[in-house]
Amino acid sequence: MGNPETSQLLLIVSDGRGLFSEGMETVKSAVRKAREANVFLVFVVIDNPQNKDSILDIKVPVFKSGNQLPEIKPYMDDFPFPFYIILRDINSLPHVLCDALRQWFELVTAVDM
Repeated sequence: MGNPETSQLLLIVSDGRGLFSEGMETVKSAVRKAREANVFLVFVVIDNPQNKDSILDIKVPVFKSGNQLPEIKPYMDDFPFPFYIILRDINSLPHVLCDALRQWFELVTAVDM
């Protein structure tokens, strides 16, 4: 018996930058709706192999209410996708995609105990 909670797989391959150009709540809402629609999301972040300008080095301001100075936080602290991998070696992309697909198949075909 398959697991209906993970009936579809969506692989996103991107550099991960600019996700919030439409607004953080818009992106988080879209991720939430996809999960509610039984879509298993996997985000593959293609990062710089020399670790120059890595997505892990990006900082973003977080504005609080009032006239307080913004807090500076790492970009990945609020990354809205629960399953992601940061890939620095593009040659390993096929292996990573196969592994994600294998894990998804395991979830889909899991027998309820």
